[in-house]
Amino acid sequence: MRLRTRLALAFALLALVPLAVVVPLSLNRLRTTLSRELDTRMEGATTSAQEALERSAERARRAIEELVESTAMEDLARDARESPTRAIQADTAEGLMKSRGLTVLSLFDRQGLTLSSGHLPARRGDPDPELFAVTQQKTPKPVPVRVSVRSDEGLKDVPALVTARPKDYGDLRLWVVGGVLLDEGLAQHLARITQAEVSLRSGGAEVAHAGSAAPPTVERVLTLGDAAEVRLIFSRAAVLEAERGVTGAFLLLAASGLGFAVLLGLLMSLRITRPVEALTEGARRVAEGARDVQVTVQASGEVEQLVRAFNHMTSELRSTTERLVASERIAAWQEVARRLAHEIKNPLTPIQMSLETLLAAQSAQDSRFPALFRESAAVVLEEVDRLRRIVDEFSRFARLPKPQLEPVDLGELAQSVLSLYATPPEGITLLPTLQTGVVAKADRDQLTQVLVNLVKNAEEAMKDKGGSVRVRVKGTETDAIVEVEDTGPGIPPEHRARIFEPYFTTKEGGTGLGLAIAARILQEHGGKLEVSGEPGQGARFSVVLPRAL
Repeated sequence: MRLRTRLALAFALLALVPLAVVVPLSLNRLRTTLSRELDTRMEGATTSAQEALERSAERARRAIEELVESTAMEDLARDARESPTRAIQADTAEGLMKSRGLTVLSLFDRQGLTLSSGHLPARRGDPDPELFAVTQQKTPKPVPVRVSVRSDEGLKDVPALVTARPKDYGDLRLWVVGGVLLDEGLAQHLARITQAEVSLRSGGAEVAHAGSAAPPTVERVLTLGDAAEVRLIFSRAAVLEAERGVTGAFLLLAASGLGFAVLLGLLMSLRITRPVEALTEGARRVAEGARDVQVTVQASGEVEQLVRAFNHMTSELRSTTERLVASERIAAWQEVARRLAHEIKNPLTPIQMSLETLLAAQSAQDSRFPALFRESAAVVLEEVDRLRRIVDEFSRFARLPKPQLEPVDLGELAQSVLSLYATPPEGITLLPTLQTGVVAKADRDQLTQVLVNLVKNAEEAMKDKGGSVRVRVKGTETDAIVEVEDTGPGIPPEHRARIFEPYFTTKEGGTGLGLAIAARILQEHGGKLEVSGEPGQGARFSVVLPRAL
C-alpha cells in the first residue's frame, strides 16, 4: 500500500474514531433527554388534569354550599314544610341546577326519596340509593359516583363528582346532592389543557372520548375511586420524529466530517508524499546508474532539508563518480598495459632464443643449421601465433560493440547453445533444466558468446576426471537467470575476487579475457555475472538479466 493511501486512511481513521465515540453517546444522551422531556410533559399534563378535576369538584362544592345558604333554598324549605307537593315540583331541581352551573342535582327527604331531580326529572318520587349514599360521606369534598342520566339509547350510568349538604327548616330536613358529570365536555376540556387523547371510562366501558394521539403512545391513568378512571394517552411520535431528525443530522454531520477528513487527508498526504515520491524516484534512478538526478519538487521543513541534502549528494556523487571513473579507467588501462606487456614478453623470449641459436649456428658454419632452422622456425611460428591471439582478444575486449537489445527467450537460446555440444567430451554429461517463457532484452550474439564461454569453461574444468554440466534457465518476478554449474574442482575463495579481471587466469595457456569479456557484456546489458559454489564441489556461474515483462 502506498504511503499516500496509508496517510489518507490514517486521517479518515482519526476522524472516524471520535465520531464513532461521540455520535453514539450524543444520540444516547439525546434519547434520554427527549424521553425525560416527554416524561416531564406527561407528568405536567397529568398534574394539570388532576387539578382540573379538583377545580371542577371545588366549583361543584361551592355551588352546592351557596345553593344551600341561598334565600331561594330558604324559601323552598319553608314552603316545603307547609306543602311539599306544592313547593317542590319535578322541574324545581332543574332550575336550581342550571342557575348554579351544575350538571347533577337532586333534592331528597330524610328517607332518601327523590323530591326533584335536575339531571333525571323522571326519578321524582323514587329512591336513588347510589346518589343518596353521598349524604353519608364524612368529607365535604365531592366524591366520584355513578349517576343515571337519560340518553338517546335510554338510561345509562355516567360518572360524576358530587357532594351533599343538608337544609333544615324547623323539623324539616332536605338533602341537596349535586355536582358535575364527567362527560364529553369534561373530556374535551382535559384534552385541550393536556394536549393528549382523553378517555373517560366507567364500569369497563368508555363513556367519553376527546382528542387523538398518533402511535406509538403511552398512558397515564387517574383513578376516581370505583366510579371512573381518566386515561391520558400521549403520543411519542413527535419525540421519535425529533430523534430521527437529530439522528439524521448527526449522521449527515458525521458523513460530512468523514468526507472532509478523507479529502483533507488526500490533500495533506499528496503534499507530504509528493517530495518523498520524488526522492524515491530519484534514488531509484541513482541506483540504476544515473548521476545527474536533481529533485525539483517544492517542500517545507525537514522534507525540504532532505531534498536539498539529496540534490547536494547527487551533485557530489556525480563529480566524485567522474573522478573515480577517470581514475579507474587510468588504473584499468595501466593494468591492461602491464598484463599485455607481460603476455607479449613471454613469447618474445623463446623467439629471441631461437634466433640467437640460428645466428650462432650460421656463424659457426654448423652442419646442423638446417635442422636447427626447421626447429626454431616452428617455435617462432608458434609464439607468433600466440602473439596474434593475444592481440586479437585484446582488440576484441577493447572494442566490444554496443549491444543491440531485443526480446530473447533464454530457454530457447540456451537450447541452441547446448546443441553445439551435442557430443560432449567423454566422461562429461550435459543436464539441461530449461524453463520456457523467460524473456530478457539482450543482444543475442553477445549473450550466446557468454553462454558458450561458460559451458566451455565448465567442460575444461572437468577434462581430467569428468562430471556433469547442469544448465538451468529460470525466472523471478524481476530477473531472468541462466545458471551453468559443473562438478569440477571449483574456484578457490582467494581467486573469486579476481576471476573477472582482464588477463587473470588459472588455466595453462589461458588469456584471462573470457570471463572479463562475459562480465563486461552483462554489465552493458544492465545485468551481472555471479560466481558461487564450494571449493572441491564445483562452481556455479549465474547470468542475471532484467526480465522483460
